Amino acid sequence: MPSNGLTRVLIVDDEPQIRRFLIASLASHEYHVFEAETGADAIRLCTTALPDIVILDLGLPTWMDARW
Repeated sequence: MPSNGLTRVLIVDDEPQIRRFLIASLASHEYHVFEAETGADAIRLCTTALPDIVILDLGLPTWMDARW
């Protein structure tokens, strides 16, 4: 957990409306929220933001384009 005590949540979804809804909902409950639109962005954020939990769209069309 970060020094400010907030749990870090990464939202990975290609639909902006879903990301906005989840960000607003989680932020109102004092979570530190990061967002990614693609699988590649999600991987980068996982290594830099070090989220405590990831909410992932399993139907993400660009997920397989990410390089491991």
